[in-house]
Amino acid sequence: MNNAQAIAYDVRRKSFLTSLYTFREVLPGLLAMFFIAIFSNNLAGVPNPFTLENLFQWLDWVIGPLNHQPFFQILNSNFVWNPILLGLIIGNIFGVPDSWKRGLSYIHMLMPLGIIMLGPHFMIFHAFKLGFWPILIIVVSLFLTATVTLWFTKLFRLDDRHGSIIAGGLSTGDPHAGVILMPLIKAKGYQVMNASIGVILFGIIAMLILPLIAAPFNIPEKYMGLVAAVGVGNGSQSLYAAYASSYEAGRYAYWFDVGRHVIMPAGFIYVFLVMFIRKLRNPEDPNIRATRGINKFPVWLGVFIFIWVLACLHLFKEPAHHAIFNMVKWDFSLAAAALGLSISFRDIIGAGVRGFVVTCAAGLLRIVFLLAAILLCIKTGLLTV
Repeated sequence: MNNAQAIAYDVRRKSFLTSLYTFREVLPGLLAMFFIAIFSNNLAGVPNPFTLENLFQWLDWVIGPLNHQPFFQILNSNFVWNPILLGLIIGNIFGVPDSWKRGLSYIHMLMPLGIIMLGPHFMIFHAFKLGFWPILIIVVSLFLTATVTLWFTKLFRLDDRHGSIIAGGLSTGDPHAGVILMPLIKAKGYQVMNASIGVILFGIIAMLILPLIAAPFNIPEKYMGLVAAVGVGNGSQSLYAAYASSYEAGRYAYWFDVGRHVIMPAGFIYVFLVMFIRKLRNPEDPNIRATRGINKFPVWLGVFIFIWVLACLHLFKEPAHHAIFNMVKWDFSLAAAALGLSISFRDIIGAGVRGFVVTCAAGLLRIVFLLAAILLCIKTGLLTV
């Protein structure tokens, strides 16, 4: 954008409506996001067979399952990471023209909208059949992991925005949560990518070592599934670890993974609240960057919580749930494409390895806690064998 364009924009910006870019100004960026999205994922209404999602599925068939799990699912391939990956490749190889940047700024509207629409996806009543003690272990593990991760962030003097993204992704067991936290924490795109890559890599390490660590304790297959579902990483990584222990443990991991999944919102909301309150108490501290610029509780996050409560009360029926989730996939695919285009490989690498060290330290402590908690509950009779 040259100086003449900047002056013209400042002159016409007199209200909320006049501050918006014109359709002609945002069209190139929106088209870039659109085409990356439809060539990344199988989206509703676009019967396009030439997608990254289909390519990864074909490669999974060629490679074959690893402990009953597709290889690219272990690497966290999904409707968020596929367009990010494609955007990263395009942006870093071919560059991003200035004419795209105004359209790409719509990520700041798409992300909150997508998060709000995720609300009906987390129907917490699905976890009630797990039993009181398994649910309690899952909940305590989530909050404890987030708290310990934020403590390690201070200990290793990591940027608190970077550490918050790690805390969200690691505690919930899903790097999605790190992306969801991005607009709340005011994190940089490269911090999100560096943190998410670290969480995925730790999940791979954990899925390989957990069966070896747990073997001497002779944990019953049922509760080995619980340790894997809560202590490893994304769903496929957890199932890999459980099936590596035994087939029955893998079956139970499917069961317990429901509990981990439905309480995910509590994880990223907790991380935001901790960092938001910390910033309010120390407004002049230059080392506190997380949530900087957010001076009151975001209205759109309140809307998400309200919708999540409605989902917990089972007020969203299955057809509505699936229809809304198709809209979520569209929204996040567009936003993820913009995110990928805006990040440099050099910045991701430049963020260093301290984030990965924090991830491994907190993640290994979580595994130790889970093993100790389950052995204690079995010994005291709280968990029946």
